[in-house]
Amino acid sequence: MSYKITDAPDDLDQLVIYEIATKSFTSPNGPESGTFVSAEEKIPYLEELGINAVWLTGHQLCDFRHFYNIWTEYACIRPDCLDPSLGSEADFRHLIESAHSHGIKVFLDVITHGVMENSPLVKEHPDWFLGGSWGMRDFDWYGAHADLDAWWVDTWLWYVKEFEIDGYRLDVAHYRNDLWALIRRKAAALGKKITIIAENGPAIRGVTDILQHGEAVGNNRGLNRSFRMLYDAAGYCRDRQRRLNERYEVKILYKDGTVQDSRDCVWFDKNKVPEVICEGSVLKEIICADGCTAYSIQMGKLRVENIYRGKKIKNIQVTDKEGHVWNSDREGNLEVDYTVDYTMTGNGLAVEIPFRIQDGQFLSVQLSCHDNGWVGFPEQENPYTAKGSRYLAGYTTLLAPAIPVFMSGEEFNADYRPLPQLAPGLYGEGEPGKGRWLYGSWIDWEQLKNPEKAAMLEDMKRIIQIRRAHPHLIRPGKMGEKTDRFCPVDYDAEEILPIPYCYREENEVLLIAANPDEEKDVWIRLDLSQILQPESRCRVSILFGEAQEDEAEFVENGINLSEHKWLIRRDKTSRGGLLVLKIEEIRKGQE
Repeated sequence: MSYKITDAPDDLDQLVIYEIATKSFTSPNGPESGTFVSAEEKIPYLEELGINAVWLTGHQLCDFRHFYNIWTEYACIRPDCLDPSLGSEADFRHLIESAHSHGIKVFLDVITHGVMENSPLVKEHPDWFLGGSWGMRDFDWYGAHADLDAWWVDTWLWYVKEFEIDGYRLDVAHYRNDLWALIRRKAAALGKKITIIAENGPAIRGVTDILQHGEAVGNNRGLNRSFRMLYDAAGYCRDRQRRLNERYEVKILYKDGTVQDSRDCVWFDKNKVPEVICEGSVLKEIICADGCTAYSIQMGKLRVENIYRGKKIKNIQVTDKEGHVWNSDREGNLEVDYTVDYTMTGNGLAVEIPFRIQDGQFLSVQLSCHDNGWVGFPEQENPYTAKGSRYLAGYTTLLAPAIPVFMSGEEFNADYRPLPQLAPGLYGEGEPGKGRWLYGSWIDWEQLKNPEKAAMLEDMKRIIQIRRAHPHLIRPGKMGEKTDRFCPVDYDAEEILPIPYCYREENEVLLIAANPDEEKDVWIRLDLSQILQPESRCRVSILFGEAQEDEAEFVENGINLSEHKWLIRRDKTSRGGLLVLKIEEIRKGQE
């Protein structure tokens, strides 16, 4: 029997993904009153903003108070029906149709691990569940329940068939690659290629297409200030797709309590320390039970030497330099997709782990998401990431060589306004109204009457429009790809700035530079000698930034352009923090 791997839609590389928490995105009748109908009213606004994909975190029947004392998509009661407090099936269908008519895809959140204790599913199918997490009951995904598998596939195909949903974002873990590969194939057979986004990974061809937390500028604790993307976006992405920055450490936990950790590398230590040797990867095609569906998984190969051969192993942990963890023991581990396979060798172990982003999959970058402001986030701080920074929004995310993801409200520097019942604790602990979780931010659209916020919105529209208008130039990097299509650019300035970068395709160049300083304007000279022919005539346009006299569009040769000084206004001001130039080499007969 022939089998097939179902790939992502052809326009995956052009997505600009915008997250919406349905209940708090709009407030037609006060806090937590958002519905499908009120969300639909904002579709023209989203089209004007320029995004073309919505990650909708609110559609299914859920509990009103389980997490942070508010209604959340993550306290799922039944994934196979809509929450009536959000509207009817007709309302939902009309929302999706309206989004599609404005060129916007819609992805739904999927709570993959389980449902609330009071879910009718627990009573109807007690054999489907085993253990619990997050105060909920977990599906027994590995208990060989054919009826559970069939119900899961039918549920998510129902949204495709009935509502023309464009794809899904999988919360926590995939759990069953085979089921998602089957959902993809059956959706394609219905005429709908869907996109599947994994929260953390892995991104596997035929299962999941990109990662929500791919390269995270902002996360649960706020801005990742140590992240290289903040000062060398193109260099980081170039190295990332070539796997030049991948490093792995191995911890071995033995059943007798002994622990070996490759990070404990002290020459005079009396204990043995494992040595980790990276040996490339192997690509495996997995054929699913139906014989028609398959997916391709790339396994990184590690050799681990200097272990205790006489001891029995309880668990092997592999950790990369970003802190992602793979385990050989699934017990008590929610992220089961990060699994370690190993065999004993003559003097050690042969270890295989699924690469987090597999060759051929696109890079993605997250500016912000609903989990910003997680438990422990400072009460006085705003959990949004950019907070009005054009540098962060543009340089690191919206113009970077990766598929961008950001949270609603980020586009106009929304003030953080917690829902009245939002508690600081995960399960509702603490004083209501004091929580910082971004999912519970009550978006106040009246803030757009503030000139500074209106200016931020206009700048975000302009930045997104630049990306959308140049799909042949701004494309995400692809893992395993070696390309000079985008690259860092040398510069000269009185201040240390993020390294500028450019995209090049034939005779067109798009150049991005940034100024993170909120107090000072800076002048910058860009070395274009490696990008442009010295004597070539070039038409230069400033797409973002403040042009000086006669500078908005002009013609100059390559040598002089490398000597030209450009002004980048201070960040968090109108047209500040960012400079975007378009340079077109003029061929004979084009002037």
